Amino acid sequence: MFNFDNIQLQHVALHRVGNRYREEGNFFSNTLLDPHEDVAEALNRYFLRPFKKASALYRFRHNTDLQMNEVYSYVQRIFEDPQVLLEQSRHIVEHLFNQSNHPNIKTGEVYVAYFTDLLLEDELVDAIGIFKSERKSDFLKITEYLSSLQLSRIEGIDIDQLDKGCLIADTAEEDGYRLFTIDNNNYDAQYWPYHFLNVDFVEDKHFHTMKYLELCDDFSRKYVAPQSDKREQLNFMAKAADYFQQSDAFQLDEFTQRLLPDEGAQHAFSNLRTDYGLDQVSDFPISPQALKQSRRLFKNRISLDTHIQIQLSFQHPDISERFLERGYDEEKGMHYYKVFFNEEL
Repeated sequence: MFNFDNIQLQHVALHRVGNRYREEGNFFSNTLLDPHEDVAEALNRYFLRPFKKASALYRFRHNTDLQMNEVYSYVQRIFEDPQVLLEQSRHIVEHLFNQSNHPNIKTGEVYVAYFTDLLLEDELVDAIGIFKSERKSDFLKITEYLSSLQLSRIEGIDIDQLDKGCLIADTAEEDGYRLFTIDNNNYDAQYWPYHFLNVDFVEDKHFHTMKYLELCDDFSRKYVAPQSDKREQLNFMAKAADYFQQSDAFQLDEFTQRLLPDEGAQHAFSNLRTDYGLDQVSDFPISPQALKQSRRLFKNRISLDTHIQIQLSFQHPDISERFLERGYDEEKGMHYYKVFFNEEL
């Protein structure tokens, strides 16, 4: 999706944002940063490395008018004329400052960077990055003094620990651009992506794959488990996982025939599709990245109140039907699972 092999860092504005709640002020630089070659290389790593595994695309939004999204409008002016980067970066910091209405929001440095030659699919585009560093780390500096090596402690930024950032590509301007966003210091889940950036997902294959997997998980808990038991719930999710892993594209008719044989299940699944806003989405390419990110949904353990756990295999989704039997013991007044096997391994 995004390729950084040939990307060039052209300009960087560096400021400090305070916390409005604690009445901490901002600090604005009067000139753009002019980093030496080795510093520029470190900044590229600091800014871009966290996005290399990102796969969920976002876009700017606004309930009334996209032009009223502050960050969108500032970014739009910079793309039109990169010479206004310093001026518009100050507006970006002021907007970020105005969102810091919680005591936990940290003071930090804000970088607004302009890049060229970002490869987006098959197109070279310009890009703007907005990054915030919050955490400071202690480092030991080694110096040579006379005939000895000396150690001193300094405080600085770990270039492998970007706290918050977004990378905006100059494409799809009328639809809110295309961007990645990350938040690795998530003390307020609303602050960075919604209050500051005000973004939502681009409804692409990654989005649809994630939403359908969440839908399957919800369906397994709300419909499958109450209709049968925990084993059948996990068995349904195992079959759903197998379908997504073995298929290049999702096709609703094929999925329904394979996993939802009776009309009651089909009706319940259809209702949930409407609740998830997927009633018009029946065919799409499956995103392998979204599938990896959704592994947390594929639970394969039955945990019992007797402190016993039964682990099933998602590689063989039919195993539990063949070799695991659930029943009720009248004499003990307890449910049980009977496991069939040939020998212990």
